[in-house]
This record gives sequence, structure tokens and C-alpha cells, in this order.
Amino acid sequence: LTPFHRGVFMAADLIIKYEGGDADLHFVEMRSLGNSFLGFERIISDGLIFLRTDRLPKRGERHDLVVRAHEPVIGSSEIPIYLTQAAGLLPLGWWLMQTGAAEAVSHFATFVFTHLSGRKSEAEKAMAAMIKMREIEAEQNLRSQEQWLENEARWRDQLFALVNKLAFPAIRAVAPVGPSVDQFKFNGSVAPSLLVDLPTADAIRSKGELEVTDLQTVKLQIDGFVYHTKKLNVENPERPGSYISADIRDPVFDQVPNIYTEAAATKSEIVVQAKFGYRADNLERICIMDHGDNRDNS
Repeated sequence: LTPFHRGVFMAADLIIKYEGGDADLHFVEMRSLGNSFLGFERIISDGLIFLRTDRLPKRGERHDLVVRAHEPVIGSSEIPIYLTQAAGLLPLGWWLMQTGAAEAVSHFATFVFTHLSGRKSEAEKAMAAMIKMREIEAEQNLRSQEQWLENEARWRDQLFALVNKLAFPAIRAVAPVGPSVDQFKFNGSVAPSLLVDLPTADAIRSKGELEVTDLQTVKLQIDGFVYHTKKLNVENPERPGSYISADIRDPVFDQVPNIYTEAAATKSEIVVQAKFGYRADNLERICIMDHGDNRDNS
């Protein structure tokens, strides 16, 4: 980036920088990038509502700060994010005016990603930074020590409740990491940068709920048995060359020999009736219910 371009980015409230993989060629896969923006928008908006009002956001509620992403300049992989006041709404509260919305959001987002990925020490630092910022407000409002402690305990409980609700937006936010880029950095104008690499992204993705498809007919390439279990190693039908274990619920499997033992012995392809389980759009589980092309099965 030229010095002028660096100046443009430094003026932004928040910066997302994608690195490695496609980003080295100044590309990010479009669908994953769109999901990433949707995830960040939800996290930022919910964080602003919670930090400003000391309450959990209502369903569908968005903060009166508008989150705007500006396109990167040619040859960059940085996306500047601006927090701007929506027209016709009341001014920001004292706390965000004094502390800075970008810094508050940076600490909050860092807490979301590190808590959901199990990076406890970093999560505790982010929480401590938010609490420190809140102490300024407490002093201005002349709260008693007893009032502060009571409010602080309630605030912590609500923070953890909110972060657990943000698991799916966090999964969306990290969508490019792995399929398209190696990592991303997120930071505000003051707070330290947050680095999310593939292990962190995978840990966050593991928090998502498993989405199970309807029964479908599919061809599976059998690679062998998972010993001492009712499972087969099969080639991932969505990622050729990689493998996944498939649970077998077909009663035929209890009788030996059967179509599955024969296919495993010869590493051949079979047609089965199966349900797929997805977590964060990634195929994570295959459950074989029957063998053959039985289209009348429900």
C-alpha cells in the first residue's frame, strides 16, 4: 500500500485484514466474504447495544450506529469499517462518546472470538479492558461500591449469555479462514489486533449446531472400516481426496457378510440412503440408513 492508502485505512474505525491463500493474490472467495461481513455486522451491532445499554439486544434489533464496509483499494486485502451515526436518531450515550465506540467494539469482538475458541487468557484480557472502560462511567455516575459490584455481576452474566448467542455470527465471520484465506486480523484504532488463524476458526466452527438433511440417495466410495465401531471410512463426496467416517444404521450391517463388509474389503463404491450433517456449511457427519436406491423410503 502507498502511504496515502495507509492513511485512508488508519482513518477507519475498524480494520479487517485477510492474509494468506487467495488474499495473497488480493482475492477472497465471494460467498465466504459475504458471510464474514454478515457475521461481523451482527457482532458489532449486538456489542454496541450491550455496551451502551447494559442489556441484551432484542431479536432483530440493530444499533443506531450504521456499520459500513468500504471496498479495499486495488492490491490490498484490508477492509476498512466505519461506525457512523444513523440519520434522525438521538446522539450517542456518554459512555461511547467518552471511550470511543471502535475501542469498545474491538475489545468486545476480541472477547467473542477468543471465548468461543477457548483462548481463555486472551478472553480474560479483553473482558478486563471492557470492565476498565466501564469503571470510568461508574465514577461519573457516582455509584456506590455496593451498586457497582451488583451491577458488575449482572453485567458479566449477560456478557456470557450474549456471547453464546453469537456463536453462529462468529462462525459466519470466520468463514473465509480455511476455504479461502489462511487468517484474518481485526482491530480498532486503539485496541490490540486480534489474529484468527485456522485452528481458532475451526474451534469456533465446532460451536455451531449440527444441521441434518433429509434422507437422500448418494454414491459413496468406501475406503475401509473404522474398527470396533459401526462406521466406515468413506471419501467425502463434497471434498474428493479427503475422508470422513460414516455411521451405519442399516440393520443389514448386523449380518455378516453384507454389502458394507464386501464394499470395505474391495474398497468399492456403493449406493446408499443417507442423511448428511453440516456444521457451519461443512459436511461433518454421514449417517447411512439403508443400502440401494430406495426412493420410496421416508
